Amino acid sequence: MAKRKEEPHEEHADESWLIPYSDLMTLLLALFIVLFASSTIQEEKFKAIMSSFSSAFGVSEGSNIIEMFPEGALTPVNLAEPPPPPQPRRQAGEDGGGGAFKNQMDNLYASLERYVSDSSLEGTIGLEFNGENVMITLKSDIWFQSGSAAITSDMVNQAGALSALLMDNQDAEHPLEIIVTGHTDNVPIHTSRYPSNWYLSMERAFNFLAVLLENTELDPGLFSARGYGEYQPVADNGTPEGRQMNRRVELAVSRRQESEAAIVF
Repeated sequence: MAKRKEEPHEEHADESWLIPYSDLMTLLLALFIVLFASSTIQEEKFKAIMSSFSSAFGVSEGSNIIEMFPEGALTPVNLAEPPPPPQPRRQAGEDGGGGAFKNQMDNLYASLERYVSDSSLEGTIGLEFNGENVMITLKSDIWFQSGSAAITSDMVNQAGALSALLMDNQDAEHPLEIIVTGHTDNVPIHTSRYPSNWYLSMERAFNFLAVLLENTELDPGLFSARGYGEYQPVADNGTPEGRQMNRRVELAVSRRQESEAAIVF
């Protein structure tokens, strides 16, 4: 009897990988639905959806999936609500110190007025006050000769008196910032010491600042100096009297601004 011919064995592809793959896809879909729902629907609806997923994935009652989220994570987000406006830059001591600062500046200006009046210096020291800043101007040629930044004995005396008044009106909680500015007339200068009026005005400011800071009770961190040369005249440089008025030093006293983060290059 003839042997029965064996039929070739048919190999089938192993498709068992589809089971974990389908489970993974289901879990991912559930995750995306949860993420979408948590940002767009109300909390009660979200809890109902999560309860359905708990039942679908066989999570026991009492260990609801919702418990996996921290408190407050399900609060709906109103995407239409605009972000809060940026806070304006505050001056030092502004929170509750506005009245104290006004009193401080009023007292300083009153002290300066009394000093100028008692010393008969109305023609040589000018005062301005706009309610926030005090400007003190040394405005006579007794302070500086043309082309010179040398400090005279009169300037030393006035600087000592002004430094004492500034010290008396300083407040640790509401510090006052003082900027000393030098000015010149428009007579050209070009020497080894002063290549231009810029240099001359700067040295006038620095020299006066140095005399002010001989008062060791003042905080040097509250002082700075600058020079404007001939470019901010207060009188006509075409006359000797006008040039005398333009050779001056100014002290601007104001409320100290909060320092901002430094930019590092």
